[in-house]
Amino acid sequence: MKVLITGGAGFIGSHAAGKFLDLGADVYILDNLSTGSRQNLDKRAHFLNLDLTDESFVDHLPKDHIDTVVHLAAQSSGEISFERPSYDLKTNTLGTLLLLKWSLEHHVGKFIYASSMSVYGDGRDYPVTERDPVNPKSFYGVGKCASENYIKIFADMGLPATCLRFFNVYGPGQNMSNLKQGMVSIYLSYIAQDQPILVKGSLDRYRDFVYIDDVINAIMLSHSDQRADGKIFNVCTGRNVRIRELLQVIIESFGKDPSYPVIVGEPTPRDQHGVFGNYDLIHRTLGWSPKISLEDGIARMADWVKKYYLENG
Repeated sequence: MKVLITGGAGFIGSHAAGKFLDLGADVYILDNLSTGSRQNLDKRAHFLNLDLTDESFVDHLPKDHIDTVVHLAAQSSGEISFERPSYDLKTNTLGTLLLLKWSLEHHVGKFIYASSMSVYGDGRDYPVTERDPVNPKSFYGVGKCASENYIKIFADMGLPATCLRFFNVYGPGQNMSNLKQGMVSIYLSYIAQDQPILVKGSLDRYRDFVYIDDVINAIMLSHSDQRADGKIFNVCTGRNVRIRELLQVIIESFGKDPSYPVIVGEPTPRDQHGVFGNYDLIHRTLGWSPKISLEDGIARMADWVKKYYLENG
């Protein structure tokens, strides 16, 4: 089994690569190391230092038949999508289109795409389903919607494809130096360094936080089960977590006083006020459900963060 993982030096990608490698797959990792790290590269994998914004990247992809493409590479910050909209467009949408075209031409057996809860936008006080209309608020969300629609066209042309709409993924291995992506890792970074936690936006915003192990399980099921072909799935927990509640769990996980300082700053441009999901479709189709609670997941990640800062000064 040969697998190509884009963004394989990143948080989710490195976990996915490790899982496929443990199963005996021949894994190719594509990454430009802009947010991913060489430290995340598994020595058992083949590394391709390529950039999706360079349209010639497809000329350097493996000549061997690829059974599965797991497309995780992306500019994944809504905030940065406003700072660098052209870069966001090239990386997230044009890069995906070119990879889809290559995958169809090379008869890839399965294409798994990392979409996002950002496609839904705001305005719902119930867990969103895949049938709910999309209404993205950021350029990043618009790009994810566009890519999903490109994937539908390529699926109609014969490419077996699955879109996984990830909600807020967190866990060990997240980029602790990137303070523009990943709520849990950002807040944990502040508290691990004994700094006040800066929150950009209201504490009443809400999200659906899903642990990395559960996300990898969703990827593996989508890879192995043909019932995933042509589907869009929410990958979430169904739990509505207010930011103030998340902060309480994080502060407690570090053994800090509940009055630990929190600074509420200006929100990021067109940030979603709140979204949480319904995972009934992926549960009925593939038998997937989240296994790790927020409290257990934060405790596991907090232990990892403490070791990370101890080892990295």
